[in-house]
Amino acid sequence: MDNSETSASVSEIDLKRIEKALESTPTVAYTAPHDYPHGAPMFQSSPCAERERVDADQMRLYIHIPFCNYACSFCCYAKRVGANVEQKTRYVQALKKELEWVEPGTPLSQFFMGGGTPTALPPELLDEVLEAIVSRMPYSGDGVHTVETSPESITGEHLRVLKNRDVGRVSMGIQSMQEEVLDTVRRGHGQETALDACQEIIDAGFILNIDLMYGLPGQEEDTFYRDFELAARQGVHAVTAYNLRLNEYTAVARTIDEHDRFDLARLVRWRRFVCATANEFGYTQTRWHTFKKMDSIAARHQRLPVSGEDLRGYQLGIGMSARSSLGHVVYRNHKGLNTYMERVESGQSPVEEQITLREDDLKTQYIARTLGDGNSLSFDDYEATFGTPFTADFRDTLQRLQYAGLVEDDSRGMSLTNTGKLVYDLVTLSFYPEHAKQWLLERMPDYQLLEGAAQTAQMTTH
Repeated sequence: MDNSETSASVSEIDLKRIEKALESTPTVAYTAPHDYPHGAPMFQSSPCAERERVDADQMRLYIHIPFCNYACSFCCYAKRVGANVEQKTRYVQALKKELEWVEPGTPLSQFFMGGGTPTALPPELLDEVLEAIVSRMPYSGDGVHTVETSPESITGEHLRVLKNRDVGRVSMGIQSMQEEVLDTVRRGHGQETALDACQEIIDAGFILNIDLMYGLPGQEEDTFYRDFELAARQGVHAVTAYNLRLNEYTAVARTIDEHDRFDLARLVRWRRFVCATANEFGYTQTRWHTFKKMDSIAARHQRLPVSGEDLRGYQLGIGMSARSSLGHVVYRNHKGLNTYMERVESGQSPVEEQITLREDDLKTQYIARTLGDGNSLSFDDYEATFGTPFTADFRDTLQRLQYAGLVEDDSRGMSLTNTGKLVYDLVTLSFYPEHAKQWLLERMPDYQLLEGAAQTAQMTTH
């Protein structure tokens, strides 16, 4: 991506025009907005619903390991702190039983194991899960499989397990290496532990991605710069850099000072700084939040699709709170550890909720996975998929975004301008269907970045 404008002053951007274009758009979501519909998880209760079996040549898999050694104050994911070995063993058995939903021999294009912290499992239990996957779903193609970890939980034995099971990529949540920042968000590691873990993973031959956050309480640009510099010097192959997100499920939202909250100017300033920092250390922006050393083994990893050209999903999620995208339905498992295990053990479906995607949801999903994920949107491909012209479906939204200088289009398609790239998530949210916008505005009025969006949210709740 072109970062030629990153050194320019934020004052050169017409923030007033951007605010006007986004005044009725929610400016926060529950996850990254390009992950639709999870950005607006409008699930309907559907206890023990059976998941649709899809006709696909291969499947993608997500495995949720909920266990953590401690709870970070910015985390809103389903997790369990303090579980003993017996509980972890029981959970692994439930995962293996849930995996039996998949027909034996179904090719697996790619899997991602997240959480929680997968390496909070003892190495032998982690190996048991991975063995169950590969024995039921033979790896297909060149997809790189990923397991998440944390600096204080990863061990040499964990790495040997991952290597033996053909995991190619380790993604480690570091967020910061500065003690004064780590303390504010209750992280349980320091700089030395983080760098030692990086070195061990790199020496073992894995693609190493680390997560760094910006906008944490008490964090300044120079502290983020030091974090990135330390990672680059250590030889980290890729960095996922994302801003602090606030919602009612994050503990930090209840304690963060007003001056530490994002507004539009602060968000743009931070993102310009992050892009410039990554560029300085030789990292290329490959997705909005992903920066890679393209002359390293990181270039081998690509996130493979979760659906076909017909937008019918073929990703199964196993574990408590795991989400499956199958056909045009998104299913979410029960988020309670004991309930999840009890259902699976008794032969019931662990599903608790589902979203049936309407046509307007599918159109948003298409935009989120093209324009919202750093690619151009082809007008011809859109019309071939939905039977209607893009410019007819989104005329008003397109005009507002063009007025603010956030998108540009020609006869072939549409892409973000350099300014639009700095607010990519807000542009994506502009294309959410009205029912999703209203849902977000009603539930998160206290977390909006823009005053206009917050006022709209208040109006919808009174």
